[in-house]
Amino acid sequence: MKKLILLALLVLALAAPCSAADVSGREAEILNTDSLYGGLSQSARESLGEVTPTSSAGFGEQLWKLVSDVLSGSSDAIRTAVKSACMLLAAVILCSFVTSLETGLSSRAVILAGSLAITAICTSDLSGMISAAGQTLDEISNFTSLLLPVLSSAAAASGAITSASALYVGSSLFLSVLVSVIRSLLIPLVYAFAALSLAESAMADARLSGIRKLLGWGIQNVLKTVMYVFTGYLALTGILSGSADAVTVKAARAAVSGALPVVGGIASDAAESVLAGAAAIKNSVGVFGMLGVLAIGLAPFFRIAVGYLSLKIAAAVGGTAASAPHAQLLEQMTAAMGYMLAMTGSCVLMALVSCCCFVRTVTG
Repeated sequence: MKKLILLALLVLALAAPCSAADVSGREAEILNTDSLYGGLSQSARESLGEVTPTSSAGFGEQLWKLVSDVLSGSSDAIRTAVKSACMLLAAVILCSFVTSLETGLSSRAVILAGSLAITAICTSDLSGMISAAGQTLDEISNFTSLLLPVLSSAAAASGAITSASALYVGSSLFLSVLVSVIRSLLIPLVYAFAALSLAESAMADARLSGIRKLLGWGIQNVLKTVMYVFTGYLALTGILSGSADAVTVKAARAAVSGALPVVGGIASDAAESVLAGAAAIKNSVGVFGMLGVLAIGLAPFFRIAVGYLSLKIAAAVGGTAASAPHAQLLEQMTAAMGYMLAMTGSCVLMALVSCCCFVRTVTG
């Protein structure tokens, strides 16, 4: 009889690690982590490869893979950017050459023709960049609408109840506000900025410069304000809610341990195992979320950055040969492209920071 009891205890002891290992799997199933794939585009899924929300893949290794894939597939973007830069340089040099020949064409006609050519080339690229930025914003919005609830639930299950709710409300709110502001306000302002730049260059008159500068100032400061308020909210949330969560978890463990005679300590240890499993899921989902955001936003951001850099170089080189209105127009179109780069980067950065904050939520 004693041997049977010892054998039964041994079997239970051997089965205990299996039960503990199954806790994380059950929690992942309850949190529905597999639903995160629904917010990823086909190209983003291919970029992530075999990375899953519950895998322990190294972030640095996967990040390097994403960067390598973007760089290896960037030949078309570089070729398009170089082609546009060469066309811009050809346009401004041709205008300067025609002006120097004194063919009888008025300088106003040459300036108008050159301004229209520069704007046509830049607008073509700018429209492509705006389309890429808009698609990126939509994909990040769709992905984070699935990611943030899962992260919040996992963080709450790991004991960070106050932090999870505060981070979820803040992250979802500010991401929604940023995407809406960019879509409904800032992108139309970029088009207006480009149109005013064309009019100012074609007229060779600085009377419209005040309105153009006001639009540029508004675009920059709206983006800065949203990001400043967002980071300030996260900093305040981390200070206030982190300590509150630690106190709550410690009080709950003490209550469980003291309320149940004899088995209170065992129940407390079991609860701690569940919290640890939830924390592991939270961290793995957070890493998957960051990689997912990068898989969505890294390629279009690089494409816009290449276009911006090529336009910047064209403006610097062409400015040495171009007339003052054309040189100024090149600089202003470069600024418009820079605004699109800043909008895309802000959205990607906000989503990444939100994931990082969830991963960093700790309890005592």
